[in-house]
Amino acid sequence: MKRFATMLATVALAGACVGGQNPGATSPAATGGQPGTSGQPGTSGSPAGSPGAGASGVVKWLVGIAEDPILAEVARQEVADFEAKYPNIDLQREEVENDQLRTILQTRLRSNTPPDLFGADTGPGFGGVLASAGLVADLTQEYERFGWTHYDWAKDRCTYAGKVSCLPDQVEELVIYYNKDMFDEKSFQEPQTVEDLERIADAFKADGIIPFAYGNGGDDTWTSSHMFSFVASNQLGREGLDNILYGDGTWNDPKLVEGIDLFFKRWVEKGYFPPSPTAIGYDVANPLFYDKKAAMDPTGTWLVGDLVERTDFEVGMFPFPSINGSPIVSPAGVGGGLFLAANSQNREAALVAMDYLHSEEAALRRMERLSSLPAFEVDSSSIEVSPLFQQVVDDLKNASTDESKFGYNIDVLTPARFNQVMAEGFQEVMNGDRTPQEQADALQKAWEEAKAAGETLERP
Repeated sequence: MKRFATMLATVALAGACVGGQNPGATSPAATGGQPGTSGQPGTSGSPAGSPGAGASGVVKWLVGIAEDPILAEVARQEVADFEAKYPNIDLQREEVENDQLRTILQTRLRSNTPPDLFGADTGPGFGGVLASAGLVADLTQEYERFGWTHYDWAKDRCTYAGKVSCLPDQVEELVIYYNKDMFDEKSFQEPQTVEDLERIADAFKADGIIPFAYGNGGDDTWTSSHMFSFVASNQLGREGLDNILYGDGTWNDPKLVEGIDLFFKRWVEKGYFPPSPTAIGYDVANPLFYDKKAAMDPTGTWLVGDLVERTDFEVGMFPFPSINGSPIVSPAGVGGGLFLAANSQNREAALVAMDYLHSEEAALRRMERLSSLPAFEVDSSSIEVSPLFQQVVDDLKNASTDESKFGYNIDVLTPARFNQVMAEGFQEVMNGDRTPQEQADALQKAWEEAKAAGETLERP
């Protein structure tokens, strides 16, 4: 999955898509100073009596290959800065192809030489599976010991069977980006309803411009889960989705069938996407927006860095608009997490590395260089960010104080068998091989099977 791979590349730098959607800082109470300042550069590391004091040796960190020169540069700098602060700890990053990481991770974690740290999706379909298999360490006590202050709702995404198993990474939101120049030329305003959005899409299509840069082909069928998250969050709201995830609600609710019909059937028939959208992937679709061949791009806030670097026009963003009077509830969530292997060969030193990678110092660097928003509160007044990223920051700050205003990025919360039905089934709807009702029924069947097998999340 491209999103997972992108997150892992950021993990390589940060330790870890609002929601889209601040890695935890070490509190002053834990260190006797400011977040991320346990130990001074050039010393032997943590002061005596602080968490991890005296830790030394090698820490092996398994990451996906950085897919961008800036990612690679920040990754190298992050390791260099850590080792300058903790010269007795050798932080060794091992890069593997992103597509291989999922495949090899369980095998590597069960070996006699496992990685100490690694990044992964936090959902029950991946992080939850590793936790259930006993392959990741329980960090519940370490949260208090190190004073990590991640948002409670983000910490919940790393909690399985009452045990906290990871440090949540960047906060993400799903939005629709748009070319402000194109909108201004036609005096279009940000749409508040689907009817408004369809009028805008029809006008661009009439001019030979693709309304939405969206592709769902090849290995990128995961993108459909984000599009489903748009319509599901608006149609049911957070409370309605909670009723499915933790109660007796169903995925074949008529409102969800209506949402599936809208995006995956009606908009395909209207020609709002590139030709043969199920044949092109994420990396092919996004450049259509960068190159002004498409007016809008529905995706996540993890793309902000690319948008700033690769466009020569002003980019705006708006939430998926109201569907037949529904509320507007933007999907948000956590992009991934940093895990400690259960059989880590150097647990204390690895915890010191986790603490640094989730410090305010490291978070501010990633905010400034990578437009990555951590899963804990930081003071960003000392750095400069792009106007687009500042909009993301302002928007997602609300998720930390009033999460009820946001919906869910669904695939982060649902198990593997359900996510497979999303990936395969929505593509079939787009190709005309499955009806929206059949897809909703298939989702419900997969959910019931996963629920019976104990694969779904418990209510936080």
